[in-house]
Amino acid sequence: MQNYFKFLSLLICISLSSCKAIIANPGKPLKDDALKLNQWYEIQDFDAKIHKIKMMSVDDKSVAGISRKGDTVSINKKQIREVKKVKIASSIVVGILAITPFIFSPN
Repeated sequence: MQNYFKFLSLLICISLSSCKAIIANPGKPLKDDALKLNQWYEIQDFDAKIHKIKMMSVDDKSVAGISRKGDTVSINKKQIREVKKVKIASSIVVGILAITPFIFSPN
């Protein structure tokens, strides 16, 4: 039973970290209507720094949001390398579907 708990914990961690939709990357340019206000995004700039922000404003030159610490973050659109949207609901569904066979297995 202890091994199942460890495996379940690992599976949940992996599924929560892996279900992200890529909004923009070097091969897929960022469109103005792709980012929605009051949604959480992970934005990576060309310095390889990742900003996890709640989007507050988008204009022609930059995007601005608030980090989890409450700091205001503004990033020039030309400095954005990749944008990902975290999808927690789909992560939970994937985790449940992956765990179900282990719960109902005869062993």
